[in-house]
Amino acid sequence: MKMHPLDMDDGVDVRHGGVALRQLGAAAAHCKLDPSITFIMKQLCSQEIYRYALTEMGHDLPDLPIGMLTDLHLKRGEEMLLQWKEDAESPPESGPAADAFWIEMSNKWFTLFPTTRPYTMRGFEQIADNVAAGLETVRDINVASHLIGDMFSSTLDVPLSQCYKKLGCSINPVSEDSVDYKMIQKYLEKTYEPVKVDDVPSAIPSYDEIKKLPNKFLLWCGTRSSNLLRHLLEGFLPAVCHLPVPGYMFGKAIVCSDAAAEAARYGFTALDRPEGYLVLAVASLGEEIQEITGTPSSEDVKRMEEEKVGVKGVGRKTTDASEHFTWRDGVTVPCGKLVPSRNKGSPLEYNEFAVYDPKQVSIAFLVGVKYEEQSMEVVPDE
Repeated sequence: MKMHPLDMDDGVDVRHGGVALRQLGAAAAHCKLDPSITFIMKQLCSQEIYRYALTEMGHDLPDLPIGMLTDLHLKRGEEMLLQWKEDAESPPESGPAADAFWIEMSNKWFTLFPTTRPYTMRGFEQIADNVAAGLETVRDINVASHLIGDMFSSTLDVPLSQCYKKLGCSINPVSEDSVDYKMIQKYLEKTYEPVKVDDVPSAIPSYDEIKKLPNKFLLWCGTRSSNLLRHLLEGFLPAVCHLPVPGYMFGKAIVCSDAAAEAARYGFTALDRPEGYLVLAVASLGEEIQEITGTPSSEDVKRMEEEKVGVKGVGRKTTDASEHFTWRDGVTVPCGKLVPSRNKGSPLEYNEFAVYDPKQVSIAFLVGVKYEEQSMEVVPDE
C-alpha cells in the first residue's frame, strides 16, 4: 500500500487559532459590526463548529493538522477519490475478493485522511457521505484556517471585524418588516414547516453579473456551518466528482433545491446545538433547462459538464407551480406547497437544480434557523 505523510501547510489550524468558548463574549463585546453580523462572525470564527464537524466525520485526531493541509495533499485526496469511484463501478460482487477490495480502498483513504473511527466503506452511498462530502468539508475548513489565522495574535484590530474585512463581501441584516424577509419566511414555511426562522442577513458578493443572465431562480442550498466561511469568501464550488447517488448524481455541479427540506439535510445540527444556516442563492440555469427524471448515466453527466447546461432533476415531491412568483430583476421564486409530482419513481425526494459554472450562482441570503427534531430525546450520560 502506498503511504502518504500529512502535508501540513504554514499557518494555524482553526481548531486552535479560532475564538475559544471563553473568548467569544469578549470578542463580540469589542466588535463594532452590527449585532446580528457580529453574531454570525462569532459563530463562524469560533473553534467549536470546526471541532464538531471534524468529530462527526471522525477526523478529529487532536495532534494531526487536518485543518491546515497543503493544496497538494487535498489534491491527492481528490485523485484518490476519482480513482476509487472508477474502480467501484465494477468491484468484485461478493466473497473474500469483495471484502479485500473494500478493505483496501478504505485503508488507502484513512491513510491519507486519518480517522479515530476506522471502518470498511462499501458502495457509492458511503463513498458520497464519508469520502466525497468529507473531502469537501476538510477543504473548506482549511480555507477557514487560512482566513481566520490566529485570532488573538494581533492587537491591531478587533478580531471579528478583521475576519469580516477579509471576506471581501457585504453582509447586511434584513428587517423583519421588509418585503424580502416576509418572502423568505413564506418560502421557508411553504417548503419545510418544522424549522423556525431567526435572523436573515443578506450577502451578495457578485449579484450584478448574474442578474443579467436568463432563467434565474432563488433556490435553497444546504451547508455545514463549518463550510460557510469558504462559501462567503469564494462562492460555491462544484461537487468534487460524479457518483450515482443524490447530491453527486449530476457530477461536478453546484446543486440547489426549491425545497428548504432538502437543503436542511445538509445542516448537520444536533439536539444540543440545533442552530444552523440555510443559504438562499440566485442561480441562472442558462438559456435552456434540461429536465431529468431518473439517474443520469456517466456519459450524460460528462456531456452536461462539458456543455454546462442547466439541469432540473425532478423529484417525487415538487412545489405547487401556481404559487410561484417573480422577485426583483426577473428572479423566479419557486415558492409553493410541497405536492406529489408525476415522477413517482424518481431517485430524488425533492427537485434539485444543477449549475456547472460557479459564475452563475450568487449567495443572496443566509437564513438562521433552529431545527426542531421530531420524536427525539436526549439520553443523559450514566
